[in-house]
Amino acid sequence: MSAAAVFTQYGLAMSSDGPNDRFLRHVDFMHLPVGVYVVAPDGYFLGCNEGARSILGLPAEGPVEARISDFHADPGRYAELAAAADDAEKRGRGFEKSIERLRVGGRDVYVEDYLKPLRDESGELTGYVGCMVDVTDEHRSTERSDALAHQVEELTLDIGRILHANTSTLLMVNQTLTATAAALRPEGVAADVEPEEVSPEQFQAQVARTARQLAQALERLLAAGDAERRLEALPAEAWQALEEQIDQLRDYEERIRVEEMRNPTLRKSAVAVADACRAVKPGWLPRQVIRDALRLAMELQRLICFLDVQNTRTTVVQMDFSLRALRDFITSEVRARESARRLSVDVLVQEAVSQLAEFAKGSNVEIIWRERGDRAYVHGTERDLIRAFANLLHNAIKYSWRRDRSKSPWVAIRTSESEEGTVSIEFETWGVPITEDEIDDGLIFQMGYRGKWSTDRGRLGTGIGLTDAQRVATAHGGSLEVESKPAQPTVSKPEAEDYYRRPFLTRVTLRLPAAD
Repeated sequence: MSAAAVFTQYGLAMSSDGPNDRFLRHVDFMHLPVGVYVVAPDGYFLGCNEGARSILGLPAEGPVEARISDFHADPGRYAELAAAADDAEKRGRGFEKSIERLRVGGRDVYVEDYLKPLRDESGELTGYVGCMVDVTDEHRSTERSDALAHQVEELTLDIGRILHANTSTLLMVNQTLTATAAALRPEGVAADVEPEEVSPEQFQAQVARTARQLAQALERLLAAGDAERRLEALPAEAWQALEEQIDQLRDYEERIRVEEMRNPTLRKSAVAVADACRAVKPGWLPRQVIRDALRLAMELQRLICFLDVQNTRTTVVQMDFSLRALRDFITSEVRARESARRLSVDVLVQEAVSQLAEFAKGSNVEIIWRERGDRAYVHGTERDLIRAFANLLHNAIKYSWRRDRSKSPWVAIRTSESEEGTVSIEFETWGVPITEDEIDDGLIFQMGYRGKWSTDRGRLGTGIGLTDAQRVATAHGGSLEVESKPAQPTVSKPEAEDYYRRPFLTRVTLRLPAAD
């Protein structure tokens, strides 16, 4: 029972209508379930029950030769409490509870304390009655919870600062890679054309042409001069190594089955040819033949390095978005709350598209979206909604496949408004499947979960995009729906081995209440 309840139940909340002995005679306070004490105006104990003696560490019986102020950690605190009790009585108000820190047996004890003046028939102050409950455990638990909450908030802010620093680092890396890509601009790409506007297929075709040209240059080099002069120019083992490079360069696509290993292998071949050309002793072979082979070897190296830089830039852009989204998600509960307001869906989508434009270009993915003429509106917090839209668009770009070499992958964004007053924002892509079980069991919405087929080709991810988007949708009174079906009709069942190895049409729809 709380001290306040005891005051109410036993009439202690009312002023005594008689002297102290009458009060003590009419209230059997010795056996109340809380600590009750009566003190003189100067704070000396007149009496206290078993509960008060236990809290204060006093003898179980006998007179108490002490003042209540002796038990307060701050000796002057009791005088403040008595003055507050007097003031509350004058204003006809009950004295509010307070949590007081006492010192008992060398340890801190926290009590919920109520104090009330006692007066005789003439209104003269004769003492105070107090009621206390030991709340040490609750107080310490609250302190620990507050301290933990503070630590979590500080840790969250620290994580946010670290992620911000990382995004700043990625920005510098991206700027350096951009400058490097400009320096490695391949021959045949006009100065007014951004390298990102040339498809990876076009660059890869140029790599294949250059590799074949280098193979032809090596054939001419091996045929230059007679055998004796060639052996004077380079040792026999060097010529043998160069001869082995010819078939490797000409037929590398057939010889190297793993696509990701082709360019690294070509780079090694180009470096080996360039080193051999530089090692040729002058005067034994035609200089132009050597220069042609060296030039093509250097051009092949530059092309492959350029492609590596472009691919790294795309990865950096993706990492930058992922870190920013993670930072916003982690700090969403500790930063200043943004006021909700009426927002244009077109403007929200446009901002999400602008955030992912560079990533889409680097991934050679086309974003198909047209603004609505009538402009739908929703009510919510702009930052959270943009983050949700961007997360869904990022996933759609990341998990897209290309249909064939002549067409880029695509992501379609569509918005609509129903007669029931719901705005739908749909993100559709052609590519990586999501299994029926992952959707039906809600696995895709679990924090940190990444789909069974999401990690092919080394795609990066944090597993929070759909989780965060669903939370944002729910917080705005909406919902998130996911559908993933084979892109073409099939008679196969989900249990079939090849069912999920074909392209799927995946549609994620964010539904929100329309604003008035």
